[in-house]
Amino acid sequence: MGAENISWEAGEVIYKAGDESNFAYLLTKGEVEISEKGTRVGFINEDEVFGELSILLKTKRTVTAIALKKSNALLIPKKNLLDDYNKTSFFIRAILRSTYMRLTNLNSTTKIDLKSLSEKA
Repeated sequence: MGAENISWEAGEVIYKAGDESNFAYLLTKGEVEISEKGTRVGFINEDEVFGELSILLKTKRTVTAIALKKSNALLIPKKNLLDDYNKTSFFIRAILRSTYMRLTNLNSTTKIDLKSLSEKA
């Protein structure tokens, strides 16, 4: 089965925090903004995958993704991503999972630390 293409116009919401995680995406053209609670936290550029984290961690979306300009991507269905992930060696899966967890924990730790610093000022 071939990969399905999808496109978005500038400003179009791809997914919102709290949405179910049914697809990941490989951005083939354009640029996507990632935001959390209205704060820009990152960008996705061409040839980058996004939306995979919540699938692999079995959570709902924790961020919002918005096309910054006309963009195209290949859809990666949840089942396909999980099938490929599960075919990967145990060690690679363990590395990916621990990396994702560290990034998630670092993100929340940074916010807590920055908040506590601003309260002391």
